[in-house]
Amino acid sequence: MRRWPSVLRRRPRRSAEEPQRRIFVRAIRRLPRACRDVFVMHRFAGMSLDEISDQLRIDQQAVEARLAEALVKLSRAVDEAGGCEPSER
Repeated sequence: MRRWPSVLRRRPRRSAEEPQRRIFVRAIRRLPRACRDVFVMHRFAGMSLDEISDQLRIDQQAVEARLAEALVKLSRAVDEAGGCEPSER
């Protein structure tokens, strides 16, 4: 069974950051699986691009491309949800 990192599972106490956190978590969950896996492994598990490449048995360039795609999609989702001007990326 696939398990989300604890930062994506737990419900925090009510705070001023909660709406932003919910937006971010929702955006992560909506990423394509390949991008989401790479993003979570890199940002939450602290794995290097080489380690992710070995773990997923894909080329490091594919890892970089998936991470870049995840970051662009997350940035857009957060910008749209927050009513900000889209980031220039």
